[in-house]
Amino acid sequence: MYKLGMIACLFVVMLVGVCGCSILSGTNKTTGALSVATPTLPETYVAGEVTSPVVSPTVITTPTPPNASSANIVGAQVNTTLTEVTIACTGGTCTSGTTNGTGTAISAPVSAFSSSVTMAYFKQNPLITVQFNGATNTPPYSWMWGWSGGDLISSSDPTLVLVFNKYNYYTVFRTITNPLGTSSNSTTISVCPLVASFTTSQTTGLVPLTVQFTDTSTDQPTSWLWNFGDGGNSSLQNPTHTYTASGVYTVRLDAKNYLGPCWNTTTISVSPLVASFTTSQNTGLVPLTVQFTDTSTDQPTSWLWNFGDGGTSTLQNPVHTYMNYGTYTANLIASNGYDEPMSSPDILITVNSFPSVNFTASNTTGKPGTTVIFTDQSKGFPSPTSWYWDFGDGYSSTYQNPSHQYINSGFYNVSHSATNSQGTNWTNETALIAISS
Repeated sequence: MYKLGMIACLFVVMLVGVCGCSILSGTNKTTGALSVATPTLPETYVAGEVTSPVVSPTVITTPTPPNASSANIVGAQVNTTLTEVTIACTGGTCTSGTTNGTGTAISAPVSAFSSSVTMAYFKQNPLITVQFNGATNTPPYSWMWGWSGGDLISSSDPTLVLVFNKYNYYTVFRTITNPLGTSSNSTTISVCPLVASFTTSQTTGLVPLTVQFTDTSTDQPTSWLWNFGDGGNSSLQNPTHTYTASGVYTVRLDAKNYLGPCWNTTTISVSPLVASFTTSQNTGLVPLTVQFTDTSTDQPTSWLWNFGDGGTSTLQNPVHTYMNYGTYTANLIASNGYDEPMSSPDILITVNSFPSVNFTASNTTGKPGTTVIFTDQSKGFPSPTSWYWDFGDGYSSTYQNPSHQYINSGFYNVSHSATNSQGTNWTNETALIAISS
């Protein structure tokens, strides 16, 4: 017969043998065949239900429900890094000389933080753990975490872990305060029961731009809310929208099924009308007739031409004659009735001419030995660059404004020419100079 003490000892030995465990003397610890260290993380909060903060800093992983699909992280839909907001100083100005009481200088607080996940997709039973890593600050300071639908969370660590267990959009924010001011920042976490997606017939084009939007969301959405970025919206599944002004627009679709919503975005670039035109010729002799041809994009419906010489037209392809020489700036303003009227690049029209020759003489009568000063008054476009004078007494000159002495009595004809790049013109004055003794 076994004694009671022996029976108790045998029972303990058998139990240890079955469990594969051993009692370590003096340590009061139980060890298994494999030892896994539990990671130490900051305090954990469960979003979506009223839960008191976990006292222990250890995160206890909840087993994933058997009918839950793995998370499909759609990180391309939102930004994961935020930039701190402008600091609003309290009391005085933000000076670098402020210290924390121990001689260490402090700076204005920075609330920027990032999250490990910004969007997660589950078909059933959402459960997503998100870690938020905040910017570090020089003490002394205090901060507060918070999220939409929940209470403020006072934490002594710049890192926070939230467990989201309901479908929704959650706004998570962080506020940092120190003697120099306060800084706040926020981000959005989307826990989705479907993948919101869509296609567009085109993403770029000229105004007016009509785009067909086609919903391609998964998991049987039952309602849709489109924001086209220009103030327009729709609740249709596959809407068509026309952009009537140029710009870059962010389109957002919020799709929802019986479990909850999710969203996605894309960009539509709408280009303005571009006004332009060509000319049959840009230079020529006066009178110069030019054919103007509209080459504007996006089918303008009205035109306003300014030919630079005071002439205008509202025809699409006008013809204009320049009656005076000179350089003129031609311009077209085109409109299609949607966007703002657009102005074309200027085109210079150069109207040339032969020289128009003229001159004056200081005195046309006198005694032998009289000196006459001749002054050129020729014009043209471009201006004359060379001249020729025939004084009628066998002498000549190529100066622009020469002087000439008449020695003998008589009547003298004077001929004068001026030359520019277009050619040469002459003028003749008969018996202009009278010399008598």
